Amino acid sequence: MPADGAEPVVVPADLWERPEMLTALTKRDIGHLFRLVRQYAGVSQTRIGVAVGFSQGKVSEYMKDKAQVTALDVFERIAEGLGMPDPARMALGLAPRILTGVPLPPTPIPTRDGTPASGLLNVEQVVVGSRQPDDACDVDVLTLAWIAGRLDAPMDRRTLLLIAAGLTAESAASIANPWDRLTRALAGPQSLDEDTVERLEARTIGFHRLEYELPASALCQGLTSHLNELSSLIHGAPDRFRRRLAATAGEAATLASWLAWDLQQPMQSASFDRVSALAAKESGHPIIQACTYAYKSYATQDGAALDAVRQAQHFLPKQGDDATRAWLLFLEAEHLAAIGDSQAVKLLGQAEEAFGRARPNRERAWTRFLDPGRMAAFQLSTYVRLGDDRRVMDACQQALTSTDQDTDHKRTAIIYSDVAQAQFQIGNSAAGVTYARRALESAQRTESTWGLQHLGTIEKTLAGQRDQAARELLGDLISTRRSLGSSPA
Repeated sequence: MPADGAEPVVVPADLWERPEMLTALTKRDIGHLFRLVRQYAGVSQTRIGVAVGFSQGKVSEYMKDKAQVTALDVFERIAEGLGMPDPARMALGLAPRILTGVPLPPTPIPTRDGTPASGLLNVEQVVVGSRQPDDACDVDVLTLAWIAGRLDAPMDRRTLLLIAAGLTAESAASIANPWDRLTRALAGPQSLDEDTVERLEARTIGFHRLEYELPASALCQGLTSHLNELSSLIHGAPDRFRRRLAATAGEAATLASWLAWDLQQPMQSASFDRVSALAAKESGHPIIQACTYAYKSYATQDGAALDAVRQAQHFLPKQGDDATRAWLLFLEAEHLAAIGDSQAVKLLGQAEEAFGRARPNRERAWTRFLDPGRMAAFQLSTYVRLGDDRRVMDACQQALTSTDQDTDHKRTAIIYSDVAQAQFQIGNSAAGVTYARRALESAQRTESTWGLQHLGTIEKTLAGQRDQAARELLGDLISTRRSLGSSPA
């Protein structure tokens, strides 16, 4: 007869769908989760502990709410040990285990939160050449953003695809319940509570994370719906929630402004800038304005871009927010390098120091993008602009290594463009054309306006090349830019 702890824990399938279990998962309340498992699965603390890799005493601490789980790997261990199905995993903030080869449902997922059908995201827009048209499914982008915003780990394109593929109609139904409170709150602000505010904050974070991977056109309508909901709730919200709602609305508006610019809608972009400025003031978070001006620096050139970055730095606090501080220092280094100012190298050092102190996944909704790969891309861009051939080659290797992990990330177009320019600078025209071609293909695939604009320098370089491959690439660059209505940088 096996010992008590040796028997596996078998959780009834319907337990994962119970409202109290969904509440425990969305709150990441492991003590509550263990109590429910013990109650409905009829297992001891010892058996739970063996299943998830805890001692009986540790399980007891969680069940008595004397300890809390915060580490992602521990959440993963609990999910694996208890055999959580994908809907439960996603409610806990983990990626589903569904394999990318599993056929996706052909029917649309029911919308929630009042999302119109036209606000759905088609998975075909995300998958690059890996599925047939009849394998496509529609995903509620608001729910996708909420799930992405709750993930602790960095989110690459594969994780995004797993989440989108896991959002079947069945799993969507189990996730819908948390948003009932939002529906009631929109009907009357007196129904607003802590959980609803936290979910809205997570959704803003999620939209920022999705922007690194998805085209602006796929996110714009869902983000606008999100802002409309926030606007409705801010009016008449209790004081204890008003500033938090205003802050997350400001963070969402900065992204909406960037997307509007990407979609060549300058008037809408300016309108969202005004919203973010008002939200920054209302919430008491002036740093939101730092993000707004940082995005503006991407949309301008030369001195105007440098001015925008320096304006952004005025909104930084004296201490803290090191991820945003590092981002602005990297940007300033890039723009100084563009005018040949050697101070750019000093600023790179300061940016690296700030990045060393930063916690990008914990600071602001917009700072999740700043990782070692993005830092390498900033370094490469700065050294290319300075014409520092020795440092360029080292930076090239580091930046290319970062693209190996996620070849469809929007930054890939920028990295390949800078690598191409570096190759041209050292006289390796064949390699320059190869990487410039990759940059163009990446910009087209991710619909990255900024990536295409970054190729403007390559256009000028290619104009001086005489071989057939360079002339063909130049023609493709010009054709793509004209078709998208984008002007060279």
